[in-house]
Amino acid sequence: MKSVLLAAVAAAVAIAAPVEADAAVKVDEVRLGVVAHDWGPFTRRKEHGAGVNGEVVFAAPKALKFLGSPRPVIGATIAAESGATNAVYSGLAWRQTIARRYFVEAGAGLAIHDGTTAYHAGDTNVNGTIYLGCRVLFHLSADVGVMVTRRLSASAHVEHMSNAGICADNEGLDNTGVRFGYRF
Repeated sequence: MKSVLLAAVAAAVAIAAPVEADAAVKVDEVRLGVVAHDWGPFTRRKEHGAGVNGEVVFAAPKALKFLGSPRPVIGATIAAESGATNAVYSGLAWRQTIARRYFVEAGAGLAIHDGTTAYHAGDTNVNGTIYLGCRVLFHLSADVGVMVTRRLSASAHVEHMSNAGICADNEGLDNTGVRFGYRF
């Protein structure tokens, strides 16, 4: 598991780095929160317990202005329950401010996980884990939040990881919780 997570972190850093060669990587925000593991709109609730979610959000590179200036994100969701699926991910996040203090955010990218990939006919819920089909998954996220202060935010968070049917059987994984962010 450690080698998968280390490789994933290295890949996430490479993907999330700004496209501009002359720009320094600037951390714009850090987020930390707790999630209900395998709980959400598309879940099967095979894995149980809580988890911790953390993200580093970078300033939007000028080269991505044509996409609406999304911010690159790298993050991880670590399950507290032994044998439950952990993941690291990277992607882009689009934030829209509503009425000065409130915001919504949507993110999309890729995740690498340490969960079960193979499903064989007749298998029963091996160790209570979800079958995810392949090691690399699509990662989607959404937040609805409020700026508590100029720098501190609180938000409701949901994330979904799935292979979208491009490889073997896929049950998908959702995590839902709350996060706090600090903007620099």
